[in-house]
Amino acid sequence: MTTLSRIFFCTLFPILSALASNPDLARRIIPTPQEVKPGAGNFRITTSVKIILGSGLANGDRSAADRLNDELALFGKERLQVVSEDGLRKVSAGNIYIASPTSDYARKLLSQQPGTLTAQMRSEGYWLDATPDGIVIIAENPRGRFYGVMSLVQLMRMEKRTLTVPAVQIRDWPEQSIRGITDDISRGQISTVENFKAIIRRCARFKLNMYSPYIEEVFAVKNHPAIADGRGALTAKEWKDLDEYARLFHVEMVPIFETLGHWENILRLKEYAHLGEFPGAHTVNVSDERVYALLEEMIGEIAGAFRSPWFNMAADESWDVGLGANKERVAASDLATVHADHYTRLFNILKKFKKKPLMYGDVILNHPEILEKIPKDVVIVDWHYGAAEEYTSPETFKTAGFPFIVSPAVANYIGPFPNYLNTFANIQNLTRDGYRNGALGVLTSSWNDHGGEAFRELNTLGYAWTSECAWQPERARIDGFMLRFFGDFLGSDAAALYASSVYTILSEPANQTGWFDLWRHPMLPPRPNPLNLQWRMQSIESSMAIAESLVTYGRRASERNTDHWDLLGYVIRLDRWYGSKLRNGEAVRTMTMSIPEGVDADSVRAVAAALCRSVVQEFEAFRGEFAPLWKRTNKPEGLANILQRHSRQMHYWNEKIAELDSGTAWIDPTIPSQWIAHPAGNPWTRDSSAVQVRQAFFTVELNLPKVISARLQLLGDTRATVWLNGHEVGSVVARRSLSLLVEYERSKIFDMLPWAVEGRNVLAVECESNNRNASAGFNVFAEFQATNDSVIHILSDSTWNATSIKPEGWPLRGVQPGRDSFNARSYTYPVAVIRPNLRSGRTSWFER
Repeated sequence: MTTLSRIFFCTLFPILSALASNPDLARRIIPTPQEVKPGAGNFRITTSVKIILGSGLANGDRSAADRLNDELALFGKERLQVVSEDGLRKVSAGNIYIASPTSDYARKLLSQQPGTLTAQMRSEGYWLDATPDGIVIIAENPRGRFYGVMSLVQLMRMEKRTLTVPAVQIRDWPEQSIRGITDDISRGQISTVENFKAIIRRCARFKLNMYSPYIEEVFAVKNHPAIADGRGALTAKEWKDLDEYARLFHVEMVPIFETLGHWENILRLKEYAHLGEFPGAHTVNVSDERVYALLEEMIGEIAGAFRSPWFNMAADESWDVGLGANKERVAASDLATVHADHYTRLFNILKKFKKKPLMYGDVILNHPEILEKIPKDVVIVDWHYGAAEEYTSPETFKTAGFPFIVSPAVANYIGPFPNYLNTFANIQNLTRDGYRNGALGVLTSSWNDHGGEAFRELNTLGYAWTSECAWQPERARIDGFMLRFFGDFLGSDAAALYASSVYTILSEPANQTGWFDLWRHPMLPPRPNPLNLQWRMQSIESSMAIAESLVTYGRRASERNTDHWDLLGYVIRLDRWYGSKLRNGEAVRTMTMSIPEGVDADSVRAVAAALCRSVVQEFEAFRGEFAPLWKRTNKPEGLANILQRHSRQMHYWNEKIAELDSGTAWIDPTIPSQWIAHPAGNPWTRDSSAVQVRQAFFTVELNLPKVISARLQLLGDTRATVWLNGHEVGSVVARRSLSLLVEYERSKIFDMLPWAVEGRNVLAVECESNNRNASAGFNVFAEFQATNDSVIHILSDSTWNATSIKPEGWPLRGVQPGRDSFNARSYTYPVAVIRPNLRSGRTSWFER
């Protein structure tokens, strides 16, 4: 153990020991019950104890008894016999009795407890009375009785070899009727069926009653197999089976299906590209009847797999509407009207399938006049993911007369470990403000942007905090919450202390690592960050050593969910490697960019190469851990995309090592070819009055020797097609996206050898942009290898000819100098773009 670790433990353990000795810690329940009256003594659960189901209970209550027995199995105890009150002469003491208030024995008990069951407890409330003589759970509704059992299992603890429950009386009910989570399964990470079931069980344990899987293309629609091909999609039967499973746990599954924006994964497919607002769009064309026919077909199949009356049609972030096919339609009315018309079409489709609509409210907040154009019974899901002291939008929807649900997030999409400082405040404050304005409840989101590399099991703490805040929106308190959660999750007070400490360390701003930072090219300067770079490196290097020690001790102390420590261990090693990457990358970049005169260049290159090799070796030492951890809970589809990102990072380092070993100290990692556009355009100028040229044609003439290889990389936003001597070489149809699939399609390498000739060649590019603030632009990086082994590079620059009018004889003749043609205009792209390696096939990458 390091000196710093010893200091940490010596300082922390007196505090931790005091907390662990507090008996109330093990007795607390998540979410915190409304009324708790501690008693004296304990009830001992032995093999002679029976679970008695009160008279007249429906079969659904058997699930509560089964869950109780499942918990006993976690403690290594035998399952208890389950009997019905109807089959007993009388209910005796010494048992666990679960009943409705109409059961004979329950009526007798309640007559001695006047006012125990009140109106606010009717739908989900319960009364739990534990004494040394037995346990009673009474509730009017099966869900309430189930929740009573969920509280009971959290009260259980081992005393020596005996399982006990402390004497306590609880009256409890939720203050928000909808309490749930949404789960992105469409951007790379999709659970196995068993993992879906585990998520449902976690929801139930913390009395969350809604689970909403977010679906773009991972529902296997019968007549459209290409949409879900290779995506790990679930069949309608698998979804139905999960829906039935969730009902056993009183969790309502409500699908979220995108019906407007975020269709890029589908629209990238050639069979469906024509349905987009424009080539490369993220939204569908709302003026195309074929879109509505497809949506109705897909909605029908999805609706049939879920028994909930609700259907979340999403329709969020539809920023592309009006930038292509609907430009004239929007100009003739406005964006609000065009959106409202689309929503109305969807409402009518949902009615056909007897579903009530939910939808996201972001576009509505940008165009509030939509609220005057849609029915008042539509439920708005009001999402905000940043931490704020207060949120004003709940009042907006309340004033407009719409029912709404607030939706904060577990900030898991930013990097390997969720930003829990943001998460805790976001969930607590948005839930509170929603409650004060009459929200129906809360749905906490988790997202898997950019491939979903983060482990979703790390979200569980945030889900439990959602339950805490939704159960008592005005009284939820974060202090001590992690200890309570991990005490239950890991089955040990000691393990809870270790886990809480690890989560606290990983949540520190200086230790938070973002995906864009983690996989950024190491020879680029670090992305801007408000924290001092030296602080960050120092914090990571010092605190990760402590975190690793805590993981070791925490694993030994845990009684359940011990595999969670594997995830934390990997995140810590990844974070620690990132610290090495930062420090060594900065050192190598600084020493090799400009070697001062008089300094031994060979020695500098040798030192730099050694630093690079140490970074590669450190990553390779634990790199192989990721895939097995991923496959524990996720289908294999999507994994290759993540591993490709890991490989790209290693390519960067190994390419730098090769440069240094060959005697080259510095090669700029960014692409040397220029982005070019029509000279009348003003690409990436955020000024509505700026002229933008949306489509343009470009050519350059090449005089080539005989070549044995010809490779070209093409980049473009949104669409670009390249020809050589009149032959189409290839196209790029993609733009910035949250989808890693689409990001990989933004740069492509093509083989031009079949069309390259000795002598005069014409290279032609047609491009089109539908970005709001951009003219048509592209970037070409080409490499020709001659028979004499010489290499010729052709880079796009301002010497290319450009025109906005399609030339006669295009593309064979190219752009001829004349009245309508000009030299192209070069411009700076908004983000750094990495130089490709055409020989290895590594494409460029758009940094962020």
